[in-house]
Amino acid sequence: MSKKLQQNGIFESSRMMLPEHREAYIIHQEQLAPRTRPSLDAQAAEEMSRLLSNSMLLGDAVTITLFHEHDDICFTGQVLRIDAPARTLKLLMENGTRDIQMNLITDVALANE
Repeated sequence: MSKKLQQNGIFESSRMMLPEHREAYIIHQEQLAPRTRPSLDAQAAEEMSRLLSNSMLLGDAVTITLFHEHDDICFTGQVLRIDAPARTLKLLMENGTRDIQMNLITDVALANE
């Protein structure tokens, strides 16, 4: 059998790549690489803490953005409980409650904004 048809020979034997394929390949490789979690400054952490405690005390709805390796995840609801020693909070959403680890939170905003 020809060497071009064995293992990865088909891809290696083609020297020409269309620009669209090259762009798609680069985007695909970027999606495979895990992102690093952004570091928060003290002022941003204090603002997020204030919004979370206001949500718990006043019943304001907040949108919480969580860090994930490939894409950020957003949840909207009211904070029911903040467990400082365990670094978790319980969020009441329309479809139930969810426990969220506070070290994964990257952004908190009021839900109506």
